Amino acid sequence: MGGSGPSLVDSRMKDLCAYLYSLRNQGSSYGIERMELLLEKIGRKILNFPVIHVAGTNGKGSTCAMLDAIYRENGYKVGLFSSPHLVDLGERIRVNGKILSMDKLLGHIHVLKPYAEEIEEEFRGMHPSFFEMMTAVAFCEFAGEKVDLVVLETGLGGRLDSTNVVDPVVSVITTISLDHCHILGNTVEKIAFEKAGIVKARRPVITGWLSFSANEVVRKVALEKNSSFFTLADQPVDQNLPETNLTGDHQKRNAALAMCVTECLQDQFPVSQEKTKRGLHHVSLEGRWQILKNKPQIVLDACHNQEGALALREQLVKLSGKTELIIWFGSLGEERAEEILHLISEFATQIRFFQPSQPRSCSFEKLQSLLPPKYSGKVLNGKIKEVKAYLDQINSNQILLITGSIYLLGEVLEIVKNKKKTLSADFQDLI
Repeated sequence: MGGSGPSLVDSRMKDLCAYLYSLRNQGSSYGIERMELLLEKIGRKILNFPVIHVAGTNGKGSTCAMLDAIYRENGYKVGLFSSPHLVDLGERIRVNGKILSMDKLLGHIHVLKPYAEEIEEEFRGMHPSFFEMMTAVAFCEFAGEKVDLVVLETGLGGRLDSTNVVDPVVSVITTISLDHCHILGNTVEKIAFEKAGIVKARRPVITGWLSFSANEVVRKVALEKNSSFFTLADQPVDQNLPETNLTGDHQKRNAALAMCVTECLQDQFPVSQEKTKRGLHHVSLEGRWQILKNKPQIVLDACHNQEGALALREQLVKLSGKTELIIWFGSLGEERAEEILHLISEFATQIRFFQPSQPRSCSFEKLQSLLPPKYSGKVLNGKIKEVKAYLDQINSNQILLITGSIYLLGEVLEIVKNKKKTLSADFQDLI
């Protein structure tokens, strides 16, 4: 009998990639019904692992990375689900820090695809989305690896997010500000209600330094669900905050929130103070004030809204006047771009605009029009394929900051790391 040779395996993998890519091209579809249907097909017993569920406008990725580092340092086997990825699609799903290989990821898709097609046959128009399939892959991987604990980051919102099918040991809400308003609502209170959708009955919830109005929304939801409510909002900001290897005062606030979570779970998942501190100094998180190179210094810092821009501005104030700053910038959405550029452009002597390979990327013309009238520096347009040539033009007395959309950072990183071109760059959520 003939075996399934390499050509047959390769063909199947290509078919699965094409299938996954077709889902990505259909974009995101907000709602939780499809994920519930998929979970029924897989079997809810797959969710046999404890979950820390994290939502928030900003800081949730950092907080998740910190919790992952803390619990791994304390000897636990930890699953981490986050999004989006920078270079490799498997970055979204990690077990003990190791990213999921493309072969293993597609192996999970091979198992899940028939279930998704059954759902489409039974309920027309209800085929799970790309993000929902990735969420299901994460669940399958974590269950198969028998992890001790999962740190689960929401994608968008909370109440109707595909991750919101779990019953967590604790829910965490990092920050709340105006973002994705066309989906989540145009007030902080409406967005807070959506984020508070991850709060489950009789499960504790912890919030960071939320505004009073946002915090009251979450507090009310917790009360209705008989859930214990803890908040850092009543504590002074930036006072006696823990240290971490991630740069910025906002990261110290994220570290404080992560430590608050560990204190809440101390009975279920004991940690030592010494190992927890060590974990906070070994956090791995690309794209958050990541120094890619020195002399010249190249910094990557994802910044997709006003709250993120304010945190970035704190760093730029510290650098102001010490050296010449060049900014590379690209954005998804005009409103976001305008907010960010108005806060950070004053520090740059030169700004080079890029258009990330995403449907909602701002055009060069639009980005130039959004610069504050008082900006007097040099303005250039860039092409991703010319990144290496542009980098050669930066001298040792300058700092290059690459910021804005995380998708721009991913495209630059792929080139800088000399990664062989893969499909991973094309597998980004369309939102």
